[in-house]
Amino acid sequence: MSDNIDKLFTVARAAKIDTSRVEFGFETRLLARIRAENQRLAPWFVWAWRLVPVFAAIVMALGVWNFAAQTPDLTDLHAAIAGGAEKPVLVTVLTGE
Repeated sequence: MSDNIDKLFTVARAAKIDTSRVEFGFETRLLARIRAENQRLAPWFVWAWRLVPVFAAIVMALGVWNFAAQTPDLTDLHAAIAGGAEKPVLVTVLTGE
């Protein structure tokens, strides 16, 4: 029994399989499948990439607005030191009281 199975496996290994039908148009089928997968995932991904410049412009505008709206505040440590504030202001800044 074992000899028969070994002979069948040997014959199966030696047989050349005709793959020409499978090879025909393989690249085309593969690319079509990849495009179909990308189009299925595309709606949110494409819009996200298209909106990146808009979001960057919004962030930059908010940054400029934030910078322009800042006023020197003596409760800020750097402003207190640079402005030559008195000792009580520095103590207030450092202790948080």
